[in-house]
Amino acid sequence: MAYALVDKLKEQYKSAEGTWYSLRWHYIECCIMKSYLDSYEQTGNEEDYLFVKSFIDRLYNEDGIIPEINPDYYSIDQIRMASLLFALYKKENDPKYKRVLDQIYGQLDSYPRTKSGSFWHKENYPFQVWLDGLYMGQPFYVQYIKEFVDNKDYSDTLNQFENVRNDIYHEQKRLYSHAYDESREMFWCDKETGQSPQVWGRAVGWFVMALVDVLELLEGEETETETCQRLLKEAIDDMLPHQHSSGMWYQVVDYPNGPDNYLESSGTLMLAYGILKGVRLGYLSADYAVHGKAAFDGTLQQVLREENGQVLLGGICRSAGLGRNPDTGIVRDGSYEYYVKGEKVVDNNGHGVAPLLMAYNEIKLLRV
Repeated sequence: MAYALVDKLKEQYKSAEGTWYSLRWHYIECCIMKSYLDSYEQTGNEEDYLFVKSFIDRLYNEDGIIPEINPDYYSIDQIRMASLLFALYKKENDPKYKRVLDQIYGQLDSYPRTKSGSFWHKENYPFQVWLDGLYMGQPFYVQYIKEFVDNKDYSDTLNQFENVRNDIYHEQKRLYSHAYDESREMFWCDKETGQSPQVWGRAVGWFVMALVDVLELLEGEETETETCQRLLKEAIDDMLPHQHSSGMWYQVVDYPNGPDNYLESSGTLMLAYGILKGVRLGYLSADYAVHGKAAFDGTLQQVLREENGQVLLGGICRSAGLGRNPDTGIVRDGSYEYYVKGEKVVDNNGHGVAPLLMAYNEIKLLRV
């Protein structure tokens, strides 16, 4: 019954533009569209492909330009959406898709970096690296090199994953913090380590998804992938002791008994996707699949429901970040209280629905 609800949500969500997502160049919408592209590649269902193509095509103006892309603004989030264009260009051979791919890749030449070589999260977050930035930037970076660059050197990406392990991994907790400030100037960071204070489940989820997607892209390439394999297994092994008996993970991972802490669906589903895909690709042994399936099934049991004919996925942290939000002005201090009480918990937000559908694709592929 629960899986039938996922199928129903998948179909309902296509027509939910303006309610649960918007027509915009944004990483959330990219993740939603990716789940349908993955489904298309798995099943050949043209409706899934055409849904994505229609969405992307409506972002272009009559001159074949996407006005929302600002080539003078550096934001790792802006890069993520371009990953969808590889599949569209391959199928349609329309130069408008390649022009945007070239535009985004060209920006990487001048993209600001930390001293160790990692991309800043955004130009208005200088010297900062956030875990989700690996998912926003690295799969695109790798795929562009793989498909269009003659000298296929992936060492920059591998180095940036290593930097995250060196800078954002909390050795005492044996878990990843949310972010790192190389300058040590941000009010939210530890002045000795530069790390933010809490372990946010969705941040770890973004990182794990980045690892499995990059590993998939690098299959068959003449490059070293042991780094990503090692980091994937370590990240999952470190998270498993914190998996709740329901299969889910808490919003703040390592404070299960903390006041107002809650089982959060988006981070849980990202981890489910990462585990199940890691098993399918052979980078995690088959016995890990039980943990991925427990996370997926547990989320359905806990927070998936149907009301008045509409399927709703609950338990989703609407958003979370660090520093002053440039859009709202709200100060996000990285405290425990901020993560559990400072952001709304909502239904059907793309942060949760996208990994639900991506993990569901993996469930069907593995048949676990």
